[in-house]
Amino acid sequence: MRLRHRHPIHLPRPCAVFLFVLLAAMLTACSDPIVGVVDRGETQAAETLLAEGADIDARNRAGDTLLAVAIRKGHLDIVRLLLERGADVNASGDLGVTPLMFAASSGNLDLTRELIGLGAEVTAIDSFGNTALIILPEEDRPDIVRLILDEGVSPSQSNHNGQTPLMVSAWLGQQRTTRLLIEAGADVNATARNGQTAMMRAAMQGREDIVDLLLGHGADPGIRDRDGDTAADHARDNGHRQLAERLAGARGG
Repeated sequence: MRLRHRHPIHLPRPCAVFLFVLLAAMLTACSDPIVGVVDRGETQAAETLLAEGADIDARNRAGDTLLAVAIRKGHLDIVRLLLERGADVNASGDLGVTPLMFAASSGNLDLTRELIGLGAEVTAIDSFGNTALIILPEEDRPDIVRLILDEGVSPSQSNHNGQTPLMVSAWLGQQRTTRLLIEAGADVNATARNGQTAMMRAAMQGREDIVDLLLGHGADPGIRDRDGDTAADHARDNGHRQLAERLAGARGG
């Protein structure tokens, strides 16, 4: 008998939002005035403080540098100012997230390219083992993925949970990125630590186009995760009955 799934407990949305805002405020707070200025996007004030000797690589309480904060907040004028003044493009925060990871995940191709040109380490990993290729933007951006791949990052490199870029793109339903990763040599049958594959992630979300793409490139729908579930099981458990039937047929079951 197949084990029933254990679903994670989620905070009520208003409570979760409140906690996020509170945490963000706490992490932003810092005794160094330039951190708050950069966080708020006050370009002129940032320029003045830097001219007066403020530390260009000052950090907030999360350990993120001014450059990382500016990129994350989308304050591109300040990003430009910091880069012109020589900010460290490889300085990572307490969780190991680099400015390049922030730029790539925000979908900013030009900034990602510029950071690489300035020496940003494309193969850097954060505390969870993620590279910039795993922290994908929600939007399907094969141009950014291609840029990172061309710098030598493996399309099959996994994080500490065994999650690969292909699993992320499959979950997000990014058809162009999924195709690009496969063409670059990503292992379509790689399994995460919980035994899940890119096919299972796509099935959970009902991503029929991604499932078809994976099947067309040799993905095995009969693989079972650590709970004994197949991609068809995941599709069925998430209400995608038609897709579940197709997958069951594809594995001869």
